[in-house]
Amino acid sequence: MQTTINIQKASTKNFDAICQLLSEEHLPTTDLNPLLENFFVAAENNEIAGVIGMDKYGDVGLLRSVIIKKSYRKKGIAAALINQVFIIAKKQNMVALYLITNTAETYFEKKGFKKIERIDVPVNILQSKEFNGLCPASSVIMFRKL
Repeated sequence: MQTTINIQKASTKNFDAICQLLSEEHLPTTDLNPLLENFFVAAENNEIAGVIGMDKYGDVGLLRSVIIKKSYRKKGIAAALINQVFIIAKKQNMVALYLITNTAETYFEKKGFKKIERIDVPVNILQSKEFNGLCPASSVIMFRKL
């Protein structure tokens, strides 16, 4: 029997499951807004297979909390979630997305992101908690125009 992964907007009822998934992969949750605005989940039979989020800072966004459960990886779910964020960001008239990664630089390069220096990040994103202690200073910073 074939199952279908559904991409849907995250809701407050997903908050605990999302936090658990992020914690298992050592991604930050302390600054996660329980309203989960601009967050999406990939779900199969009411199980969350993956999550992605975007924090909005004016006309730019910070892509965050991108994780796929190990048993669901290599099935195109991350790509589908990223594409959903691209669609939403464009609808919100955003011009670029930024991200911080410790493990997925090569993957995001394939999605059109380019490595940049901290000095090239907009001030409003630099003031985010991710840039102020939640993510290691050694993390790779990436950018993509929309």
